Amino acid sequence: MSMNIIPGYYELEPENNTFQDVIIDVTHRCNMTCKNCYIPNRDIPDLDMNKMLDAISKFPNRTMIRIIGAEPTMRKDLPEMISKIRETGNRCTLLTNGLRLSRDKYVKELKSHGLTHCYLSMNGADNDDWYEKIDEMRCATKKVQALTNLKNNKFIIDTGTIIVKGINDEIIGSMLHLFKKIGVEHCMARLKNVGDIGRSMSNQENYTMNQLIDLASKQTGLSVDYIESWRQRPIYQNTEPEVDSFIFPLKPEQEGKLLHKSGIWFKIANWKGDEGQSVPLRNNKRRGRLTPEFKVAPFFEHVKMNEGGY
Repeated sequence: MSMNIIPGYYELEPENNTFQDVIIDVTHRCNMTCKNCYIPNRDIPDLDMNKMLDAISKFPNRTMIRIIGAEPTMRKDLPEMISKIRETGNRCTLLTNGLRLSRDKYVKELKSHGLTHCYLSMNGADNDDWYEKIDEMRCATKKVQALTNLKNNKFIIDTGTIIVKGINDEIIGSMLHLFKKIGVEHCMARLKNVGDIGRSMSNQENYTMNQLIDLASKQTGLSVDYIESWRQRPIYQNTEPEVDSFIFPLKPEQEGKLLHKSGIWFKIANWKGDEGQSVPLRNNKRRGRLTPEFKVAPFFEHVKMNEGGY
């Protein structure tokens, strides 16, 4: 595997893992062809589940396992995988485009195997035109149904949205309208600009972090000062604030409440990357990635170094 080593890159043996979240690419197969995709290579075999379980069983501390793809629901053994990950003592969340979660029966099956937390990609809210321009598919109906199914089955919900300048600029307000329409009262709505990573739309004008904050202010009715006041706060307890990523609640009275337990929260992340390096959230100490050799490496650095490969 060809790798362009990034300064400061390192790998850890599983028993020495220090990352709180470890992202695991369980498959490179997908049922979409989105214009922004951090692993567009479809020729990589599915990850060996037993070797993965052996690796994460060695983690010294309970870790959040982020099951990701391309599209993890392409694996028929995903429900079994969820059960076995939980048996290792680790937690897990599923990151998905949600097409298969538009079937309530499938959502119930995942829950019956122990899944309680799901991150749903929603780059277009309920707007087919936005999905077509960003994700190359008119899939709003399935996306909204997936979100509805997750809500009805009492999942902890995250939504993920890439804001592309000139296309879905009004999506923050649209997501809030959608949450209200279908009754989503507790959610982490994650917002980010276009990252120069994998296959992306980074060749066009991009939003800066400050511009994302301005968009959020205008569409939520919150002041820029209020949103900015959260930038220097840690995302999780006992962690340091992150330079290009922070959270804030829609309602100030939610401050101090547990994430996902009270109301709507937003997370804004700058995926634009460092000048000249294009590594989003560089030197992030919280997110790791399980490598093909079943070691643990910083997520964004490993992805960037393996573009066109793993």
